Amino acid sequence: MSTKRVGQILREAREERRLTVRDVSKDTNIAIKFILALENEDYSQFPAETFAMGFLKTYSDYLKLDTAFIMNMYRGEKMEEAHAPLEELTKPTKPIVNSVKGDRIKVITIMFIIFFILFVIIIFGVFLDDSNNGSIESKTEPVEKKEKPVESEALIPKSISFSELAVPEGKYAPFIVTQEKGVRFSVGNKECRIFIKEVKESADGDVAVMGFNIFPDKYIHTFEVRENATSILSYEEPKLASLPKKVFVKAQVVTFRSAKLLFSLGQEENANTDSNISSGDVPIQLTLKFVKTSFAEFVIDGQKTEQGRIKKGTVKKLEAKDRIEIKVIDGSAVELEQNGQNKGALGRPGQTVKKVYYKVPDLYDSTKYQIKESGG
Repeated sequence: MSTKRVGQILREAREERRLTVRDVSKDTNIAIKFILALENEDYSQFPAETFAMGFLKTYSDYLKLDTAFIMNMYRGEKMEEAHAPLEELTKPTKPIVNSVKGDRIKVITIMFIIFFILFVIIIFGVFLDDSNNGSIESKTEPVEKKEKPVESEALIPKSISFSELAVPEGKYAPFIVTQEKGVRFSVGNKECRIFIKEVKESADGDVAVMGFNIFPDKYIHTFEVRENATSILSYEEPKLASLPKKVFVKAQVVTFRSAKLLFSLGQEENANTDSNISSGDVPIQLTLKFVKTSFAEFVIDGQKTEQGRIKKGTVKKLEAKDRIEIKVIDGSAVELEQNGQNKGALGRPGQTVKKVYYKVPDLYDSTKYQIKESGG
């Protein structure tokens, strides 16, 4: 009976063929360390037994050995290694049983101690919680919660800026209020603010909903202005009682985004509406009537407000402080009115018209402006 083992058979077969480990690795694609592990029977180098058996079969086939015999030898050697020594199997079992019993007693003792500690913690926690609840309730029962008075916040949007205006008595001062810019003025020793809250459309024209605040009060008084109508802000109103004098607000023009207002203090009958209005604050106002459908684009004070196809019958009212730019693909599609003056058709049929309306200082009066037109 042969006493040779698998590793020895492999190594001797390789040496008989005068092959180096490197030659075998090159021909079989098995790493050198695995070839040496097979020959030295160091199977711990393989990640799993399937890898060892697979490489062993490949190596045996390569050396032209009886692979079935080699594989059986490998299994037999593994089984022999797995057998426990006889003396280990014939050891008396009593000490083992006693050891198991001792370990069981230790485990039971440890579990009993753990349960006892948990029981003490739970009892102590319940007692502590009850005592705390009792003390809290006894302390908080007589205390009444005092609610802070709710103070109405000022509804002036932070996006609105305010410009100073000196409002005279018996005379009107003009100012253009937009949805981004309000007016601030003094009435006696009170600082007042007026701003646009929203603009509503009605059958009689646009109506601007205004907000009026007497600083530093939080109350916002709401009133409406429409063209050629006067609103009176009076101390006779209960919430405006701190107002030293009446404020008269007359609307000259109201559009979808702004309103030209005239402000005056004192008695309305003493206010001269015509002789005290500076022409320097007159806005650029355009009315475009589309008699045909056409593409159009509007830029107001540097901001594009609309671009697209506008249908026949549409009326567009544009207003700017300094500049309006208009582009219409078909000049004959639009009839133009500028600051109340009819300008007729914007251009010829099929003509793309680009026009700019802007304000320039008057050559003879620096307090006034002229509205100029350019483009075609």
